[in-house]
Amino acid sequence: MRPDVKRDFVMISLLVAAGALGGILALQPDPSVRLEAELSRLEPEDALQELREVDGRIAFDDNLELLYGRLLLADGDLDVAQRSFLTLLKRAGPSEEVLDTLAGINATAGDLKTAASYLRQAYDIFPSPERRLRLVGWYRALRQPEAERDLLLSAPPETLTTWEIERLALLLIHDERIDEYETLISSLANSDVEDHLAFKRSLLEFLVESGRSSGAVAVASHWAQEPGAAEALDVSLRALIGRGAIDAAILVARESFRLAPQDSHVVLPIFAQSGHGGIARILQNEWLASKGTLTEAEWDTLTIVAESTGDMRGLQVALSSNLLAGAGPTSRALMQFMRYRGAQALVPYRSLMNEDVYKEAPLLGAAWSAWQGDQASTYRHLVAAGGQDQSEWDQLIWMSLLDRLKGSPFHRALLAGEAQNIGLRQRLRDSVIPARPASVTASGSADIAG
Repeated sequence: MRPDVKRDFVMISLLVAAGALGGILALQPDPSVRLEAELSRLEPEDALQELREVDGRIAFDDNLELLYGRLLLADGDLDVAQRSFLTLLKRAGPSEEVLDTLAGINATAGDLKTAASYLRQAYDIFPSPERRLRLVGWYRALRQPEAERDLLLSAPPETLTTWEIERLALLLIHDERIDEYETLISSLANSDVEDHLAFKRSLLEFLVESGRSSGAVAVASHWAQEPGAAEALDVSLRALIGRGAIDAAILVARESFRLAPQDSHVVLPIFAQSGHGGIARILQNEWLASKGTLTEAEWDTLTIVAESTGDMRGLQVALSSNLLAGAGPTSRALMQFMRYRGAQALVPYRSLMNEDVYKEAPLLGAAWSAWQGDQASTYRHLVAAGGQDQSEWDQLIWMSLLDRLKGSPFHRALLAGEAQNIGLRQRLRDSVIPARPASVTASGSADIAG
């Protein structure tokens, strides 16, 4: 064999042998992969013992390092567990589990500053309300109000909890960052968050106390044009009146007559019930002048104003103008006349009274029947009224109507227990059985003295 051919043959043989050896080695599993497979069959305590024995002898891949860190953490070996998670952080980059775990380890060890650093990294990359709330608590414990404020400012206001919003507002006010405070409250007041009405109130109070009542009027008038105008008007008027901005409240009320005609009636009881009955009556007249018909809610508003102020003129105008009403609102309106002025005040409205109205307010039917001297109808309506809930005032009226039946079988039947209302039943018992003296001693002393 020629020398050059022999040399080529040797080289080819060596290459083939080397390839075969490499293939054999490649078929052997990586030690970390083999170890991971073995560990999967062991209990956690045994797996941890196995990993401790080979720690430093073989290189752990990311999966083994994570498993080792978790087992160490569960075993309470925080120092070595932290080393494993730091290795993962350096090798694989930040992840939620790694950063959260490092934060927890340092917090447990009492190093809250380092813990907050890791948790802030986690929040910046993987923001969540839970992380933010925990981080705010840590910043408070570390007395780092600037970090706390900046963290809360970094989140959209509508994602903050009520507690976080209140805390941020305090921090901004403390730092005299008033423009940012106003921006925060205004953003929430104009959002659809659950407590948006409370923030509407806060914004208006802030504007009034800042000497910007005209701004408060503009803001409240804008809300009156949006969905939910009735609720916005209610909170707006109460906020303005509560801060003494009566003129501003009147302007908002008048604007609502134009901008929110279907909801503006809600402003009238607010004035009436807050000690401004005169203003309520003036506004009521202006409001009625713009109405062609009244809804049931609007009739109830007139009734509330009459009950709060004792002024029946609004109801008189509405009834005399034939502003349509059903049996329910008609009965509630006429009850006010009967309560304040007696059954004779019902004469101008007798055409409105019928069985449907009496069904809604049987006490009204009883008063009208008693005034006409119809004892049978009075009895029938008193029985019906006795089965309804009655205010203290209406119970007194019921008892006075009962007196009109004295000497009749209707009176005896009602005394025998026809009324089902608990308050009325007690009044009936008290009318028959004299009240007992406060004490026997007091009674005896009185007798002796006599």
